[in-house]
Amino acid sequence: MTDDEVLAAVEARVQAGRPTDLHDSPLTPAPASAEALAEAERIIGYPLPPLLRRLYMEVANGGFGPFGGIEGLRDGYTSEGLSMLEMYLQYDEPDPYPEEQAPPSPPHGVLLFCDHGCAMWSLLDCRRPEGQMWWWDQGERHKCDLTLREWLSMWLEGKLEHGIPGDLALEDDESWYWPETGGH
Repeated sequence: MTDDEVLAAVEARVQAGRPTDLHDSPLTPAPASAEALAEAERIIGYPLPPLLRRLYMEVANGGFGPFGGIEGLRDGYTSEGLSMLEMYLQYDEPDPYPEEQAPPSPPHGVLLFCDHGCAMWSLLDCRRPEGQMWWWDQGERHKCDLTLREWLSMWLEGKLEHGIPGDLALEDDESWYWPETGGH
Protein backbone atom coordinates (compact mmCIF):
# COMPACT_ATOMS: atom_id res chain seq x y z
CA MET A 1 0.00 0.00 0.00
CA THR A 2 1.15 3.56 -0.66
CA ASP A 3 0.97 6.32 1.95
CA ASP A 4 -2.14 7.71 0.21
CA GLU A 5 -3.82 4.27 0.26
CA VAL A 6 -3.02 3.79 3.96
CA LEU A 7 -4.36 7.25 4.77
CA ALA A 8 -7.58 6.63 2.83
CA ALA A 9 -8.10 3.19 4.41
CA VAL A 10 -7.53 4.47 7.96
CA GLU A 11 -9.85 7.41 7.32
CA ALA A 12 -12.52 5.03 5.98
CA ARG A 13 -12.27 2.87 9.12
CA VAL A 14 -12.58 5.94 11.34
CA GLN A 15 -15.60 7.20 9.37
CA ALA A 16 -17.21 3.73 9.58
CA GLY A 17 -16.83 3.76 13.37
CA ARG A 18 -14.15 1.03 13.43
CA PRO A 19 -10.98 3.00 14.21
CA THR A 20 -9.38 0.16 16.24
CA ASP A 21 -9.59 -3.58 16.82
CA LEU A 22 -11.62 -3.12 20.01
CA HIS A 23 -15.41 -3.17 19.82
CA ASP A 24 -15.76 -0.44 22.46
CA SER A 25 -13.34 2.08 20.98
CA PRO A 26 -13.65 5.55 22.45
CA LEU A 27 -14.53 8.38 20.12
CA THR A 28 -11.63 9.25 17.87
CA PRO A 29 -10.25 12.71 18.65
CA ALA A 30 -10.21 15.53 16.14
CA PRO A 31 -7.05 15.94 14.03
CA ALA A 32 -3.95 17.32 15.73
CA SER A 33 -3.03 20.96 15.41
CA ALA A 34 0.12 22.18 13.71
CA GLU A 35 1.24 23.41 17.13
CA ALA A 36 0.86 19.93 18.64
CA LEU A 37 2.94 18.44 15.80
CA ALA A 38 5.66 21.07 16.21
CA GLU A 39 5.72 20.50 19.98
CA ALA A 40 6.03 16.72 19.52
CA GLU A 41 8.92 17.04 17.09
CA ARG A 42 10.68 19.50 19.40
CA ILE A 43 10.32 17.13 22.37
CA ILE A 44 11.32 14.01 20.40
CA GLY A 45 14.21 15.76 18.67
CA TYR A 46 13.30 14.17 15.34
CA PRO A 47 10.59 14.81 12.75
CA LEU A 48 7.62 12.47 12.76
CA PRO A 49 7.42 10.22 9.70
CA PRO A 50 5.51 11.99 6.89
CA LEU A 51 2.72 9.37 6.87
CA LEU A 52 2.17 9.82 10.60
CA ARG A 53 2.15 13.61 10.27
CA ARG A 54 -0.58 13.29 7.64
CA LEU A 55 -2.61 10.84 9.73
CA TYR A 56 -2.44 13.13 12.77
CA MET A 57 -3.30 16.25 10.73
CA GLU A 58 -5.88 14.78 8.32
CA VAL A 59 -7.57 11.92 10.23
CA ALA A 60 -7.27 12.10 14.02
CA ASN A 61 -4.95 12.80 16.92
CA GLY A 62 -4.47 9.10 17.70
CA GLY A 63 -7.09 6.57 18.73
CA PHE A 64 -6.97 4.58 15.47
CA GLY A 65 -4.94 1.53 14.55
CA PRO A 66 -4.15 -1.90 16.01
CA PHE A 67 -5.62 -3.08 19.29
CA GLY A 68 -6.81 0.09 21.11
CA GLY A 69 -5.17 2.55 18.72
CA ILE A 70 -2.01 4.59 18.41
CA GLU A 71 -1.18 7.23 20.98
CA GLY A 72 -1.97 10.84 20.19
CA LEU A 73 -0.09 14.06 20.68
CA ARG A 74 -1.13 16.92 23.00
CA ASP A 75 -4.92 16.79 23.55
CA GLY A 76 -5.13 13.48 21.69
CA TYR A 77 -5.87 9.87 22.54
CA THR A 78 -4.01 8.17 25.40
CA SER A 79 -4.29 4.53 26.43
CA GLU A 80 -2.62 4.78 29.83
CA GLY A 81 -3.45 8.26 31.12
CA LEU A 82 0.02 9.63 30.41
CA SER A 83 0.45 10.88 26.88
CA MET A 84 3.05 9.39 24.56
CA LEU A 85 5.15 12.53 24.98
CA GLU A 86 4.86 12.48 28.78
CA MET A 87 6.07 8.87 28.75
CA TYR A 88 8.89 9.87 26.42
CA LEU A 89 9.99 12.67 28.75
CA GLN A 90 10.12 10.18 31.62
CA TYR A 91 12.90 8.24 29.86
CA ASP A 92 15.48 10.62 31.37
CA GLU A 93 14.01 10.84 34.85
CA PRO A 94 16.00 9.07 37.59
CA ASP A 95 14.64 5.65 38.56
CA PRO A 96 12.79 5.99 41.89
CA TYR A 97 13.68 2.36 42.71
CA PRO A 98 17.23 1.89 41.38
CA GLU A 99 17.75 -1.32 43.37
CA GLU A 100 15.06 -3.10 41.34
CA GLN A 101 15.99 -4.47 37.94
CA ALA A 102 13.96 -2.71 35.28
CA PRO A 103 14.28 -2.82 31.53
CA PRO A 104 16.13 0.11 30.02
CA SER A 105 14.13 2.85 28.39
CA PRO A 106 13.85 2.82 24.61
CA PRO A 107 16.55 4.86 22.85
CA HIS A 108 15.90 8.56 22.29
CA GLY A 109 13.73 9.04 19.23
CA VAL A 110 11.82 5.78 19.87
CA LEU A 111 8.26 6.22 21.15
CA LEU A 112 5.88 3.94 23.05
CA PHE A 113 3.39 4.18 20.21
CA CYS A 114 0.60 1.58 20.48
CA ASP A 115 -0.37 -0.26 23.68
CA HIS A 116 -1.35 -3.89 23.07
CA GLY A 117 -2.01 -4.61 26.76
CA CYS A 118 -0.16 -6.97 29.13
CA ALA A 119 3.06 -4.86 28.96
CA MET A 120 3.28 -5.20 25.16
CA TRP A 121 3.79 -2.18 22.92
CA SER A 122 4.52 -1.33 19.32
CA LEU A 123 7.23 1.31 19.33
CA LEU A 124 8.00 3.84 16.60
CA ASP A 125 11.56 4.89 15.75
CA CYS A 126 11.45 8.50 14.55
CA ARG A 127 15.20 8.48 13.89
CA ARG A 128 14.41 6.85 10.55
CA PRO A 129 12.31 9.00 8.18
CA GLU A 130 9.99 6.12 7.25
CA GLY A 131 9.46 5.25 10.94
CA GLN A 132 10.93 1.86 11.79
CA MET A 133 8.78 -0.26 14.10
CA TRP A 134 9.92 -2.01 17.26
CA TRP A 135 8.20 -4.51 19.55
CA TRP A 136 8.28 -4.29 23.37
CA ASP A 137 7.13 -7.41 25.21
CA GLN A 138 7.29 -7.28 29.01
CA GLY A 139 10.65 -5.52 29.03
CA GLU A 140 12.24 -7.15 26.00
CA ARG A 141 12.51 -4.86 23.03
CA HIS A 142 13.15 -5.89 19.46
CA LYS A 143 13.87 -3.72 16.47
CA CYS A 144 11.79 -4.99 13.55
CA ASP A 145 12.21 -5.17 9.82
CA LEU A 146 9.04 -3.16 9.32
CA THR A 147 8.22 0.48 8.56
CA LEU A 148 5.23 2.41 9.88
CA ARG A 149 3.51 2.14 6.47
CA GLU A 150 4.10 -1.63 6.35
CA TRP A 151 2.85 -2.01 9.95
CA LEU A 152 -0.35 -0.06 9.24
CA SER A 153 -0.82 -1.95 5.94
CA MET A 154 -0.56 -5.28 7.79
CA TRP A 155 -3.16 -4.07 10.28
CA LEU A 156 -5.52 -2.86 7.56
CA GLU A 157 -5.15 -6.21 5.76
CA GLY A 158 -5.92 -8.15 8.97
CA LYS A 159 -2.38 -9.55 9.28
CA LEU A 160 -1.41 -7.81 12.53
CA GLU A 161 -3.48 -9.45 15.23
CA HIS A 162 -1.10 -9.54 18.18
CA GLY A 163 1.59 -6.92 17.82
CA ILE A 164 4.41 -7.64 15.42
CA PRO A 165 5.14 -11.09 13.99
CA GLY A 166 8.25 -12.59 15.60
CA ASP A 167 9.89 -13.38 12.29
CA LEU A 168 10.24 -9.63 11.69
CA ALA A 169 12.44 -9.09 14.78
CA LEU A 170 16.03 -8.16 13.98
CA GLU A 171 19.10 -9.17 15.97
CA ASP A 172 20.58 -5.78 16.69
CA ASP A 173 22.65 -3.99 19.32
CA GLU A 174 19.66 -1.80 20.21
CA SER A 175 17.35 -4.74 20.80
CA TRP A 176 17.36 -5.75 24.45
CA TYR A 177 16.55 -8.93 26.32
CA TRP A 178 16.20 -9.74 30.00
CA PRO A 179 19.45 -11.43 31.19
CA GLU A 180 17.72 -14.62 32.36
CA THR A 181 16.43 -15.32 28.85
CA GLY A 182 19.94 -16.01 27.63
CA GLY A 183 19.58 -13.35 24.97
CA HIS A 184 16.53 -14.80 23.26
